[in-house]
Amino acid sequence: MYNELQKRYVKEIKRNQEQNEAIKNLTIKIHELEHNLREQRQRLEQLERKKVSWKTSVISGKRSQTPEGEVTSRKNLSKKKECHCSEYLELLLKEIKKLKKENEKLSTERRALKNELAGLDKDFFEEIEDLKHAVQESVKLNNQYEKCLKQISVIYGLPFTAHL
Repeated sequence: MYNELQKRYVKEIKRNQEQNEAIKNLTIKIHELEHNLREQRQRLEQLERKKVSWKTSVISGKRSQTPEGEVTSRKNLSKKKECHCSEYLELLLKEIKKLKKENEKLSTERRALKNELAGLDKDFFEEIEDLKHAVQESVKLNNQYEKCLKQISVIYGLPFTAHL
């Protein structure tokens, strides 16, 4: 019975530590994901501002000279830029959606772990302390029994081997 209680105690302590570590890691990961999401939103806003500025230059129809000396209209350049910009925006939006899904998944898992830890109320920890105390008392009593057995074995000339 003592061994079973001790095993249960150790098992519960390990489980509690693992859950605390998992919650800590999930919290850190959630903060990282939220930070990434903020950064992606800022990038998206910057790209949208650039897109608006490109559209205004397209509307004005200004011409520019390429490095090779060719004269091109800004409409042609802005169409190329808009194409790359819209592809980039789509990639960013996909990444944001992916991050949101992952964030939601981690939040759900975090809530589940918190609910699981909530089941470990004050009585549980008091029971653990009681078990710990009982184990200490049992160890003391076992040591006393061992001393008595050694004395008896010496008196009657019997060999005594202590168990671990």
